[in-house]
Amino acid sequence: MAGCCVHENHIGRRGFIKLSALAGAAATIQAGGGAKPVHGQSAGGAASNFRAFKASPSGNVRNVLFVTDMPERYEPVINKIREITEYRITVTPVQVNLLTDAGTMNAAQIRDADAIVLTMPQVSSSSGRIAATMPEVNSPVIIYPVNFDFIMLEADVAGQFRAAGVNALLANSETHLLELLKIAVAPRILEGKKALIFGRPFDSSSVPAAPPGEEYVYRHTGLRLTYRPIEELRDRLTSVSDADGRAEMERWKREATEVVETTDAAILASSRLYVLLSRILKEEQLDGISIDCLSFTFSKEPMLPYPCLSFTRLRDEGYTVPCEADVSGMLTSMILEEIGKRPSYTANVSEVKEEKSTVILRHCVSPMKVMGYDSPAMPYRLRDYHGMGGVTAEIQFPMGVEVTMGGFSKDLREFAAWPGRIIPRVRDTDAPSFPGSQMRKYCTNHLEARINDVDSYIQNIGGVHHLMVTGSYRKPLQDAMTRMNVRIIGPSNFSAPA
Repeated sequence: MAGCCVHENHIGRRGFIKLSALAGAAATIQAGGGAKPVHGQSAGGAASNFRAFKASPSGNVRNVLFVTDMPERYEPVINKIREITEYRITVTPVQVNLLTDAGTMNAAQIRDADAIVLTMPQVSSSSGRIAATMPEVNSPVIIYPVNFDFIMLEADVAGQFRAAGVNALLANSETHLLELLKIAVAPRILEGKKALIFGRPFDSSSVPAAPPGEEYVYRHTGLRLTYRPIEELRDRLTSVSDADGRAEMERWKREATEVVETTDAAILASSRLYVLLSRILKEEQLDGISIDCLSFTFSKEPMLPYPCLSFTRLRDEGYTVPCEADVSGMLTSMILEEIGKRPSYTANVSEVKEEKSTVILRHCVSPMKVMGYDSPAMPYRLRDYHGMGGVTAEIQFPMGVEVTMGGFSKDLREFAAWPGRIIPRVRDTDAPSFPGSQMRKYCTNHLEARINDVDSYIQNIGGVHHLMVTGSYRKPLQDAMTRMNVRIIGPSNFSAPA
């Protein structure tokens, strides 16, 4: 029948599409809105129109709406949803013809749902305007096709919801529906976590472009982020004596393979800062902390000790401590560390070598336990910061190891994820900024990783910082991003190059 599509009921098992095909379920900006501006966000800015959802409920009880024009026909599927063991799921069937009566649905019922399953009318020739007419949705929506061999109308409905910023997923089988529901009702991976940044709110010296406000960050990720002035940290450092930091200093010196350029005074000062940051993290039960360090590290008289050693140690202890008050870096680090159960490396993409299909990552801070919190620390030597004083730990990265690299976009709508493999490289970190200069051009730590799709990689670098963790985590990363309504960008082949 030309120009129209007819659905007939057909429910059965098929090999379901892997989540990599669904990770593209991204929100796009919806015009209009009227959301109340949050800190650092203008009323007319695009960020104010990007839909986010309610926080994940505590406990394991979840409410699911199953919206269909024929509830009795889907009773077997509804019962299987109720049998999901990971959560205690209450399924409420709602009998509605979505093409004609979507606007009559109970707004409170929709608002209270943790996930919504939608089916089209059994016979239809249009996808209608379901997303525009339903009361506002604040939870993931899964569209369940009437016929798995004829899904074009459901695909269009999913597209409508995504255009409105809703986390819309398209199921491709009964098995797939159950799998997607488990992801949709799970807590966001950062739900309930807390982090503190010392510096100007959302205006880092080196990373001034950031997500627009604490509430924006929370609504899209679940992380509670707060700011305090660096001066508070400076004043509180006076409470830490040299004696308090001496044991940490001696440990650094004792475990290093070599101490060059730096001094005991610099190591002790950095150790005192570690003691203070560790106290703050424990007393306030924080999961992460950062400092706008580039606001003072290149100063002739820095207000604080260089924090590099502190950040290295704290990462090894399981805290998320990105460099330079980078909000996207904080979020990316925390997710990679939560998935990989090992500390992450905050790095700059120094160079991309297209002819070799490699990327060079550099930074002055690296964790030492890069293979896991319970693994031995990598060998390291202590040296100064860019030839300017202070102290950093230069580690030897393991060769041949698979890594996952990437990060959030500035608006948190996309996440670039790239697999790679560390390859041998000649150390070049002694290179001066220019002939005769005492200041070193390169950061203390560096590695080179071979990657796939190098041309695409260079166009999807998220910003100043690129995060890296050892290991490959395609599936859990895709699940986490799907739950947060974030689109994953990556190579067609997610296997690390040989």
